[in-house]
Amino acid sequence: MTGPVESCLYFGAVMHQRLRPRRHRLDYRVFALYVDLDELPALDRRLRWFSHNRFNLLSLRETDHGDGQGDLRGWVGRELAQAGIDLAGGRVGLLCYPRLFGYAFNPLAVYFCFDRTEALVAVLYQVNNTFGDRHCYLARIPRDGGSTLRHAC
Repeated sequence: MTGPVESCLYFGAVMHQRLRPRRHRLDYRVFALYVDLDELPALDRRLRWFSHNRFNLLSLRETDHGDGQGDLRGWVGRELAQAGIDLAGGRVGLLCYPRLFGYAFNPLAVYFCFDRTEALVAVLYQVNNTFGDRHCYLARIPRDGGSTLRHAC
């Protein structure tokens, strides 16, 4: 990613398949919210059907993500600092499913972490399982990484 990306919606498709114990497959359309964490208050004021930390047709509650305490920007900064990464005032973009009519479904949240020069320095993946557990995976982005990111775990 190069340059600032404003908050927006992304549309896509999800496919899930199991072969055992019996064959099962799901295909469905989805949309995800990409939001610059610093834009959340302005989006709340500007968009009629979107709210930050309160009920609406679409909403994003910070307690649904991170450590559940509600300060996502601070949480991301602490996670990166533990890995020796300093954003030094750079921005953080979050790609996740928003709440719909108050209902939350967050299997994956992806945090794109940029430094002050708008260089992508890290991607933090937060995975939530059906048992309420949260696991994070941090990927450092090399300065000469090119324009394609490939991560596996």
